[in-house]
This record gives sequence, structure tokens and C-alpha cells, in this order.
Amino acid sequence: MGATIRPFQRLAALFRPRRPSPALGAFALPPEIVLIIAAYLTYTSTTSLALTCRTLCSLCFPGHTRPSTAEKEELLLLLEKDIPNLYFCHYCVELHRWNQHWGKRCGQLLFMDVEEDLPCKQHLSRDFVRLPHTCHIPYHHARLVMNRHFYGPAHGLPLQKFKDRSSVYWRSSGITDSESLLSRIVDDKLVVLAVKTLYHSRGDSKRLREFIESQGHAACRHLTLATGLPHGAPVQLPELAKNKTAPQYFAPCHLSLRSCTFCLTDYCIEISWRGERKGHVVKVSSYRLLGNCRSPFDWVWRSMVTFGAVHEPRMAYPGMVIDTWNKADGIEAETQAEWVEIPRRALPRSLD
Repeated sequence: MGATIRPFQRLAALFRPRRPSPALGAFALPPEIVLIIAAYLTYTSTTSLALTCRTLCSLCFPGHTRPSTAEKEELLLLLEKDIPNLYFCHYCVELHRWNQHWGKRCGQLLFMDVEEDLPCKQHLSRDFVRLPHTCHIPYHHARLVMNRHFYGPAHGLPLQKFKDRSSVYWRSSGITDSESLLSRIVDDKLVVLAVKTLYHSRGDSKRLREFIESQGHAACRHLTLATGLPHGAPVQLPELAKNKTAPQYFAPCHLSLRSCTFCLTDYCIEISWRGERKGHVVKVSSYRLLGNCRSPFDWVWRSMVTFGAVHEPRMAYPGMVIDTWNKADGIEAETQAEWVEIPRRALPRSLD
């Protein structure tokens, strides 16, 4: 009789309602209820739920499953918000650790890969906004600054990293080349202002013109102060084009406002005569809108770091970037004073 009862006891045990596992804690629901809830979730949300404990992981994913690249990216972007010491890399679709010291010498781009020891270096040589001497902004720095803005102070670099001033005296040509950099976050978008001032120590406009033509540097990847670089910034600022009808090497210009036709860069240029002793002074203020820096493949960022047009030319109206910059409270006063208020960065006093 006992032998007959045992099979029935085993069958009853198999079909007996299972109790919620104590490991589920506050989510202590019957497994069938958990599975019903999971059926309404996306893959990313289901994975996030499964990562909370082993019990839920075994319920949601009883077998091995491999997410698609898009699903993995969505999950890691979600985790980036909750893990302050990690940032998402779009190139290798991984989370990488970052360091508070990054950006300390952001102008030294050639040494950045050694200094920072990045886990993913495949984008380092090309994915940055080029600024002449003051600073080069790689995408992962811009992303970390915006991560701090969106997710909190522990999640990224302070905006102060993109604030600097430098001055170089070129002994061979007698040119003083001063630059300053400011940055703002306006309407959840990163905007940077680079101001470049050039003049000759003895007022020699001819030497100043020669220096600008050969080493004028770029206002963006498409516009340059020099005569144009076919493989760099091919279009010279029209205000700096030689005026063949005048004997002077420069035509005076007062706060001329123009825009790049490819990227979100506005610039304001002033060419003034400061007397025989100082000669012509050329000052170019370049305003660049880098966007929210959520993806290096976004049009705003790609157009800023690419030499040619990306998919389509700029559609924003001329002056839009300056208007965005001026939305920040107190920005006008700081813009007028940045040449004297920003501490100088340690650079060689003179270069040959």
C-alpha cells in the first residue's frame, strides 16, 4: 500500500503551487506573475530586472541568450546613468572607466593617449574638435562634461576643463598669438567660445600678414585664417582676404558676423589699426555649438569634426550659435573680460 502511495505523492509535489523565493525580497511574487510582468517589458528592461538578483535572472533568462548590438547599447546607456565611474563608448559598445585627471592637459592631444591610457583608442586620432593652441576637445571629454550635467557631479568632468588661456610669442616673426577658451551649457547643449588675437610686436603689418597666411590656424574644420588648406580647412575667412585695391595689408573690419555653411560655427572678426607702434590687431571669436554630446555619430558633432559636409549642409540661421551662447545669464560681461580674467596656462614664452 505504501509503495502505491509514493508515486501519487511525487505527482502532487510537482503540481503543488510554488512559494515565492525569499531571495526576491520586496518583489516576492509567484514565478508565474513575474513572468507575466516580464512579458510586457523590453529586452533592456527585462535585463535590468534580471540583474538585480540570481533568482530573477534564472526566471527571466532560463537559457543562454545573446543581445543584439542595439539591445546591448541600450542596456549600457541605461547602466551609465547609475554607475558614476563608467562612461559609454559608442565605438566598441562597452563601458569604460574614466579618471578625474582627464582633461588636465587637454591641449596636449599628441600625449593624450599616453596620459589617459584609454581602454578604447580607435577614435582618438580623429574624433575631436580642433582648436588651435588652447585646447582640443575629444568626444569622450565632451561626453563626460555633459554626463555630469545630466546625471550629477559624480558622473563626469567639470565644465571648467574647457576654460583656458594661452599666449605664445613667435620670436622669429615677432608675432604675439593669444588665445582664450570659454564654455557654457545652454538648453542642455555644450557651446564653446575660442578667442584668438594676433598682432606684431613692432606694428609690422607685412610680417603679420605673412604669419597669418602661413600659420593662421582654423576657425573650424571648414574655415581658416590662412589662405586655405586643401586637406584641412579649405576656405579662408573673407575678411582676411587680401584687399588688392588698398595699399594696406589688411582692410579694417569692425565686428563682422558670419557663419560656416557646414557646421554650427559662428564667428565674429575685428581687424583694427592700433597706431604705428602696434599696427594691425586681428581678433577672431569663434562660437561652436557641440550639441548634447550623446553620440559621436550625431550630425552636430560629426559636422564639427569632419572636413566636408556630413549628409547635408547647415540649416540653422546665421548667428544662431551666438544667440544660443548669449542666453546664459551674465555671459556678455564675461565675454568682454575673458582676455584679462582667465589665468594663463603655462606655455613657452617664445617660440622660434
